[in-house]
Parts: sequence; C-alpha cells; structure tokens
Amino acid sequence: MKIEDYRLLTTLNETKTLRKAAEILYISQPAVTQRLKAIESAFGVDIFIRTKKQLITTTEGAMIIEHAKDMLNRERLFLDKMQAHIGEVNGTISIGCSSLIGQTLLPEILNLYTRQFPNVEIQVQVGSSEQIKANQKDYHVMIVRGNKIMNHSNTHLYDDEHYFIYPKDRKEDVSNLPFIEFQADPIYINQIKDWYSHQLGLDYHAMITVDQVATCKEMLLNGVGVTILPKIMMKDLDQEHFATQRVHVGQDPLIRSTYMSYDASMVQLPQVDSFINLVLEYVKKT
Repeated sequence: MKIEDYRLLTTLNETKTLRKAAEILYISQPAVTQRLKAIESAFGVDIFIRTKKQLITTTEGAMIIEHAKDMLNRERLFLDKMQAHIGEVNGTISIGCSSLIGQTLLPEILNLYTRQFPNVEIQVQVGSSEQIKANQKDYHVMIVRGNKIMNHSNTHLYDDEHYFIYPKDRKEDVSNLPFIEFQADPIYINQIKDWYSHQLGLDYHAMITVDQVATCKEMLLNGVGVTILPKIMMKDLDQEHFATQRVHVGQDPLIRSTYMSYDASMVQLPQVDSFINLVLEYVKKT
C-alpha cells in the first residue's frame, strides 16, 4: 500500500462520493474507481458499499480507514522529524483549539507566529473543546478549555470568571428576557443552570441555543436577551448599556480554565517548540 492509497481512502470516507474525492485529489473519477478496486482487492474485503447517493463505509472498511489515518499521521510525524534535523523552523504544525480561543486569542497569536516563522505551514481546526480532545491524535498542539488532557503535557494559560449580562434598562424585566445559551460541555452548562435557578428563582430554560459563543454575544449586543459570558468575551462590552453580575458556584466564582496541551515528544519539532514558546510569551504579556 502506498501513502497515496491511504490518502484516497480517508478522502473517500470524508466526501462519501467518488466525484468529490476525485476533485480534491486532482485525479479522474475512473482513476479513483480503479484504485479503490485495487485496494479492496488487496485487503480482500469491500471497504465501501456504493449507492446512487453516496458511499457507505462497511464494518471492515471502518477498520481499514482507521489504519489509513494512523499511517498518514505516522507519515506526517516522520516528515516533521526530518525537518527538525535541518535546523530551520519550517514543516507543518497542526493546531486544534476551542471555538472561543479561535475567536479571541488565536488570530493574533497566528499573526505573530506567521511573521516570525513564514516557512511553517499551519493547519488549524476550531471546534468545541470536547471535539478537539476526541481527535487529539490529529494535532501537534491543542488549546482547550475545561479539564486537562490525560497523558499529555498541560500548561495552564489563564482562568476566566463568568458574568451574567443584561440590558440596564431592562433590569426589572430580566426574568422575562430570553436566555441565550452557547454550546459547551454538560458540566459547564449544569453549573450555569444551577446559578440561574438559584439566583432568579426560576427553572432554567434556554429559549435560544447557538453553537458559537461569538454568536451568543452578538445576539446579546443586539438586544435579543440575556446570557452568561466568560470575561475574555467582555472586553468591548458597552458598560453604559449593559449590567454585569459575577456568577458563582456555591461560594466560589464560576471559573473556566484554558490549557495548552501536547505530547511531550512534539517539542522536538522546532515549529512546535517555537509555537508553544510564542503562546506562553503572548499570554504572559496580556
């Protein structure tokens, strides 16, 4: 099996169609079909079931796809290690980070990084912290919120307090305003629910649910309702129009920690080591 064969399988698994895979890989659709048949013949099983609408991965195919992903990761790691011996900071760095970090710290960090190390190819995946943690093998470095990642080096970056935010001119009507909730892990949401119920004396019910904290903030700013936001999202909040109240869990403020996590062996790669050091310097200054 060639590395191109593994790349073909993972692309087919992602796109679910021969046509789209052919477009991404810049080869003809007949060539994709021919190579897939050859791969399935080599393994002696059907990897995909062909339907008119899409490809469906078989049970055996799913095992082969995981093997293909592992082989591609090994290939990438090998190439990165080869680059480490050259001495110049280049190669590829794969970064996974939570949506909130992707909307606040990461753009400026990457601006600084690309200016200092223009020869490094950067791959970024932004999603929920749980999604990033679930796919931790895909990244050199992760910046996540909540809990540390087991079996990784975890550097604490900062803590966020949280605040209940509502329009000042609607203070007497706060309990009737829609609560806006953004996607987060269940433990975090339950802490917000407990505070809301205890503080307002009402059963918690998020009338509006969005997937991104930035969307949640925009709705707040446009007068849609009330919400709870981490402090990092409040830098440009108009204090004349909005009131804030610190959220507590019991007697303690509701805190959300942010960590930079990575396998210790990844520091051998100059592009990873330089990124980690840059993030630490950036956080120290802010």
